Amino acid sequence: MEATTGILSMVYEIKKKCAQIDQRLMDELNISQSELLFFSALDNCQGMSSPELAKNMGLSLSRISRVVDKLVVNGYLDRNTDAADRRAITLCLTAKGKVVRSKIDEVRSECEARLLEKIPSEEIERFKETISKIVTDM
Repeated sequence: MEATTGILSMVYEIKKKCAQIDQRLMDELNISQSELLFFSALDNCQGMSSPELAKNMGLSLSRISRVVDKLVVNGYLDRNTDAADRRAITLCLTAKGKVVRSKIDEVRSECEARLLEKIPSEEIERFKETISKIVTDM
């Protein structure tokens, strides 16, 4: 890559490399991109509802329902009824789902470590602050 390449081009190049890593992960785990995002958005078992999840992921409730249905059928997710409000359904990863979530976290942590090893250690905090500012202010 040339030194004169714009920042946006470099961001897209990083995104492309991360997408390739995600694709290998999806292939290995036999999950879709929506399912991968789902595992990333749902804590191990915090009892999140489908509407909350749809909002966090930026997906429609109908799309979330399809993803949830598939994950339940594949044994990655349980639907639980709230004891206080039987109409409320919360979602919780099963043991099998937690293994997949752990694998996703592991691969993504390795990817982040490879990215950060390219940055001198004394510059990492400033880099994180700068990226955070860009994300927050855009």
